Amino acid sequence: MGILSYAMSANYGRFYNDLKEISKTNKKPAWLMFMDAGMCSILYGAGLQDYLNFKFYEKKRKERKTYVTTGGEYRAYKIIASIEYAEFFSNKINFHKNFAKYAKRDYCSTDEGYEKFEEFVQKHPVFVRKPIIGLGGTDVTKVDISTIENKKEFFNELKKNGEFVEELVIQDEEWAKLSPNSINTLRIMTSEVNGKSKILFAAARIGSGKGIADNFHQGGKGVLVDLDTGKLVGNGIDKKLNESETSITGIKFDGFQIPYWEEIKKMVLEAALVNDKVNLIGWDVAISKNGPLVIESNRGPGWDLPQVVSKRGMKDVMDEVLKEAKENMKK
Repeated sequence: MGILSYAMSANYGRFYNDLKEISKTNKKPAWLMFMDAGMCSILYGAGLQDYLNFKFYEKKRKERKTYVTTGGEYRAYKIIASIEYAEFFSNKINFHKNFAKYAKRDYCSTDEGYEKFEEFVQKHPVFVRKPIIGLGGTDVTKVDISTIENKKEFFNELKKNGEFVEELVIQDEEWAKLSPNSINTLRIMTSEVNGKSKILFAAARIGSGKGIADNFHQGGKGVLVDLDTGKLVGNGIDKKLNESETSITGIKFDGFQIPYWEEIKKMVLEAALVNDKVNLIGWDVAISKNGPLVIESNRGPGWDLPQVVSKRGMKDVMDEVLKEAKENMKK
């Protein structure tokens, strides 16, 4: 009952307010779009955010059917991205152990003890503090150990909160021009079936300058990447679907060349083969002064960013991975 009342008071209330704002532009009654969203949930498995992100209020049935929705994603991921392997990817300590070749940076877990932490901060006096389990770049902060009065208390706080520390990534100068105060990343989606990996999609996520995380869900902008050339395509788009031609530093997105693009593709295609039990992975790739590295891996990545920046439904892409995986299971 508590969950239901929360959904009614918070989720639906906020959603209805968003529809009222949209109504001012498209002149459709908010209540009618609200009812339509309910039908989209039944027919396509679309969540409230799907309805907004993919502008279902503007689309006909034929186009709506081309989108990967929250419901469709959930059903497919039971087969191609089983939750059984979630800890392999989403636990960030496990990530560092499993993908050390691609993470390419130091880290320290509180399980290693205070002495190891002392060694880490001596080597890396400015570092990143992260939750071991977390999504969307939330609670990721940069820390200067010289500002910490009691390091032992700080260590105990990390332990209590389920956090760890990680070497700070110093960005490639060219890449940093788009937003120097955030760690700009690439979200690259790969598939792996029967020992063969391929890249399905890539987008740049450029920070808003408000924090170290670049994340699309925290004010950053997503920009489509041309898979062949490694150039950004079109405008940057934020979570509210606002578009802009330039980054916060005034650099035009369209045509911007991503450094080390061929090396990046080779890296994620190789990393995708590490765990052959998961057919679909989202890689968050940073570009450091020494070249590309993987920030984290995501089992069963979300399709909101891919479909928003591509401005099209990508159910055909996911269905192809699902088809290949099912055929491989029969062998």
